[in-house]
Amino acid sequence: MPTQAGVIAIARRVRPGCEADFEAAIRGVSLAASTFPGYVGSEVFYPPTRRGEWQLILRFDTPAHRQEWENSPICQGWIARADALTEPPQVSRVNGLEAWFALPELPYTAPPPQWKTMVVSAVGLYPIILVLPTLLRPATNGLPIWLATLVNISIMMPLMTWMIMPQVTRLFKPWLYPGTTNQALRNNKKYEKSDVAP
Repeated sequence: MPTQAGVIAIARRVRPGCEADFEAAIRGVSLAASTFPGYVGSEVFYPPTRRGEWQLILRFDTPAHRQEWENSPICQGWIARADALTEPPQVSRVNGLEAWFALPELPYTAPPPQWKTMVVSAVGLYPIILVLPTLLRPATNGLPIWLATLVNISIMMPLMTWMIMPQVTRLFKPWLYPGTTNQALRNNKKYEKSDVAP
């Protein structure tokens, strides 16, 4: 998903008796975030028990827009309100090539080890590097090598980001996220998911 580079995932455990206030707070956060540039949507994952972990996913189209929201006085005010109702949060952010390995069905999962991402990236890159220059050769044959390379990369990177890597990551999901995949599937059956996108 192109929005993954601007995702922030927040997990909190609510203090006993504060659940209703916290639910109102996270809906307020989502509504406030929706007024900021680059906002794409948000999701709330409710815990199976009142003492469980609540998760809020906010999606922006770029890391810069995400950071603009996080640095705003409005966001800081909501954070202060949430802090009064919860234990210290766990926060994760996705930037750069880590976004290639982010899956919507595993919204709060650490990236795989770098050596695994290197192997899977090579699997995705190899056919593109092998085939794309040949396909583009009629259009780039008369161009300087630096310009022909730029054309190849300009087409290759969007293909990798939005078409190739999401499919390759799903193909290798059991290997990239061993154990976590089954746990996430079990959690998805327990959690009530609320889409609070505008």
